[in-house]
Amino acid sequence: MKCSTLFVLFAMFSSFLFSQSILETHDPAKTLTAEKCYDVIKTVWDGLMKLSDEYQIEAADKNEFESTAEYNTRIQKCKDNHINKIRKFFSDNKLNSREYSVWMKAELVKYDADNQTYSIKSPTQILTQPKKNAIAVTVPSNKYLTITEKNSGGYRRAFLHLNTNPEFTWFVNKQTAQEAKNNEQNIFFKLSFTFDISFNETEHQIVLQIVPKKLSLMNQGDNFTFWSEDIH
Repeated sequence: MKCSTLFVLFAMFSSFLFSQSILETHDPAKTLTAEKCYDVIKTVWDGLMKLSDEYQIEAADKNEFESTAEYNTRIQKCKDNHINKIRKFFSDNKLNSREYSVWMKAELVKYDADNQTYSIKSPTQILTQPKKNAIAVTVPSNKYLTITEKNSGGYRRAFLHLNTNPEFTWFVNKQTAQEAKNNEQNIFFKLSFTFDISFNETEHQIVLQIVPKKLSLMNQGDNFTFWSEDIH
């Protein structure tokens, strides 16, 4: 029993160190895989969820020995402390200054030689956490990146993905299009993004926003960029 308990504690401690290192040792020059991107988002989400759980305990219902004025004062103080903790988490983990990027596979669907356009889509879906009362993962309105929630295997799941329905149109000459097709296994979208965190006081909900900054179409093998666009 003692060995089993020690193993569980060690596993929890190791998991905590691993989670912390994802944010602390991030190298902006390295682009994440979809799996590592999930780890980063989940690490941020876990930290915020812990703060939310603490807030729910602190902001307990009014007890019989509290006046309404005392209760309102306590709740306001809890809310202010909660918002300050969220801001501290944001700055301590340098989420206010770090930019992340992730590889998302590109599929070259069809080239139109007459119009010199290539239709492209991406099958990559990055698992995120579905919306809860206490915390929501969102994406600001933009034409490239979105989050879709759906039921899968009896569970509610959310996926971060490129909005390639309809497919993207890439204007490209025939020679470059042929070269890309010959190297299709190495053709990826590179999405750059940052995090933003806020607190919705009306819903008493933390909002974790994934903010897309730039989308590029690249040859992953030699880091050649075919096309890129800043996202505003």
